[in-house]
Amino acid sequence: MKISRNDFTGTGKVYRFTLGQMLKGKANVITLFILLLFAAVSIPVMTLLMGGEKTVSADITSVYVKNDTGYELALAEVPIKNEIFADTSFAEVTEEKKPKEIGASEVYLHLSRNAGSFEIEAVTAETKDFSDSELSQCTEVFSALLDEARYAQQEATPQQIAVLTSGYSTKTESVTEFYEEEEDNFDARFGVQMAYSIFVLMLCTFVSSYIIQKVIEEKASKLAELLMVSVKPLAMLLGKILAVMTYVFGLIVSLLAVMVASYAVTGRFADTSVVINQFTAMGINAESFRLSPAAVLVLLASILLGYLTVSLLSGLIGTGCSTMEDVEPANMAIVMLVLIGYLAAVIAVAVDSPAVNTAVALIPIVSIFCAPTYYITGSIGIGIVILSWLIQLIVIAFLAYVCAKVYRDLMMYRGSRLKLSGWIAMLGRKHTREAR
Repeated sequence: MKISRNDFTGTGKVYRFTLGQMLKGKANVITLFILLLFAAVSIPVMTLLMGGEKTVSADITSVYVKNDTGYELALAEVPIKNEIFADTSFAEVTEEKKPKEIGASEVYLHLSRNAGSFEIEAVTAETKDFSDSELSQCTEVFSALLDEARYAQQEATPQQIAVLTSGYSTKTESVTEFYEEEEDNFDARFGVQMAYSIFVLMLCTFVSSYIIQKVIEEKASKLAELLMVSVKPLAMLLGKILAVMTYVFGLIVSLLAVMVASYAVTGRFADTSVVINQFTAMGINAESFRLSPAAVLVLLASILLGYLTVSLLSGLIGTGCSTMEDVEPANMAIVMLVLIGYLAAVIAVAVDSPAVNTAVALIPIVSIFCAPTYYITGSIGIGIVILSWLIQLIVIAFLAYVCAKVYRDLMMYRGSRLKLSGWIAMLGRKHTREAR
């Protein structure tokens, strides 16, 4: 049996009908509300759990600076270097204007130059309203300003000053680790793999659940029998898949939009940078993803092919069910298959062998999770990625072929949930009838 253009007749009709039903379904509306609510609160919750409380203003209200170093200090840059001093006033004073009394929330700083060194003297009231930590941060800021002023007077460029005043870190490791250190950072590769795999796992779970549910609902309500009078079996399944794709895509975009809005709002009362810093510490950042235009195309193509594979399987398995009680076991079959691919992809990252990387990138279900990330992190080349796409296309074409042959019979089927043996038997009987 060959697939022709007529097999796709009626796809648009099924697409519009299914999408309309999904948008109006009460269960979908409630689920959408819960997911949007979860997305809205996720950013502030993560921020607070990671210690991103908004930096409060310092209790130091005024700082009087007597500068005897011979260098001009950029007092306006103090709040930039430490934002807790955003509401603190800074003023340079001379010997004549030196305050005779210092309030409980005020500080008098005297910066002087001795033989071969500089000194910062901080004077406060006997009883002060601020902590020693705030006073220490204040003197650290002026120490940094003095360093920058010294370098600037030597005609150093801003880039050179940044290098001269930047900090440093130390790392201790064994001789074996030193000589066997890999160029790629394992944490970065693992972080990228986990982030992408979780996204694909959620996508596949959403898709399979929605498609199986819609197929069984239409089958139980006898609506499918009416549709098949004017719609080809393959067009019916394709219309459902495209409708679910549109719905899930809109759902993901809505969730991302809500999370972005939540991030912007949360930033007004908390330090949301801790969330970005946490992902950076895990090795998940823009540099790790290396999202060039080619990488973006690889990601989109891989996600689309994986989506079609899981959708076709979900549609066929759903048609082998007769009642709504079969939704959970049918969906579990897809979820378990997807979980196998997810676990295989995650475990393969730890192995990091060229042979293993190539093998898992070519296995259809597993390649959904790892082929694009392996390409982005440089574990495989574009040739392996294209080969994995060809294999997935063959699988998709085979599933479409099976759908075109037995989908109508499966939609008319009433009884216990079909297993693999039942599928094979039905496909064999259909082939025998066509041969006659």
